[in-house]
Amino acid sequence: MTKRAGDDRAEPKAKAALLDFLRSTGELSSQSSVSAELILDNYRVRADVAVCDRNDLHCYEIKTDRDTLARLDRQLEVYARHANFVTVVAATRHINAIMSRVDLHVGIIEMVGFDCHNPLRVVRKASRSPAFDANALLSLVPVRDLQSRLAITGRLRRHEVVAEAVELAVEKKKQAVLAFFAERYGPNSRALWRATRRRKIRPSDLSILRRWSQEADAIKDGNGVRVSPPALRGCTDAAVYRHVGQSFGPIPDELRDMLAD
Repeated sequence: MTKRAGDDRAEPKAKAALLDFLRSTGELSSQSSVSAELILDNYRVRADVAVCDRNDLHCYEIKTDRDTLARLDRQLEVYARHANFVTVVAATRHINAIMSRVDLHVGIIEMVGFDCHNPLRVVRKASRSPAFDANALLSLVPVRDLQSRLAITGRLRRHEVVAEAVELAVEKKKQAVLAFFAERYGPNSRALWRATRRRKIRPSDLSILRRWSQEADAIKDGNGVRVSPPALRGCTDAAVYRHVGQSFGPIPDELRDMLAD
């Protein structure tokens, strides 16, 4: 089940309010890396917000007034394996139901109302997930990058790399994934912190976190798309962007529209 169409504006508002709240409470710093949509469990689950610092990954699930809780149990189960901390950010009408069904390690933040001076209220702080599994976290890293970061040599398939990684120390695997997350999402996160340094974070600011807008827009160039050099620094998808429209022929209109967003 996806977010309802009528809720399109509510979710960005909730994400912006959450990031602003975390920054105001000191849970976000200029060194924090953020993704406004983190795909987990082979594309079955999407964390609405994921925050990474040097030591931990924290996943947040947002439930607005228009959302149901039908998928919540499954979502939290996946987050609990992949993240050190898990928090649900929910509209007031969901709070009682959430408190009665989620595990005690799951944090709960109430969305009081976007027009309030303090739109979010902590009901319960998250504690460390007892289900965290560093091996599940490996799924966030492309196989070649995984090999490089964990010093696993040879021409191996992904399942072979993972099999070797399983034998390594938990902290080594965890730090490798967190470093990858920081490199992938850090540049745009820092751009967001700079842009909103003296004001509240607004829903429109979330566009800064889009990974293909790494400090520059994609530039249309004939049938291809050329990404300007500043945008390529530290961008792990740079090679893909360079060859769209070359290796794979002209860009379909729908893909062109996505890249231009």
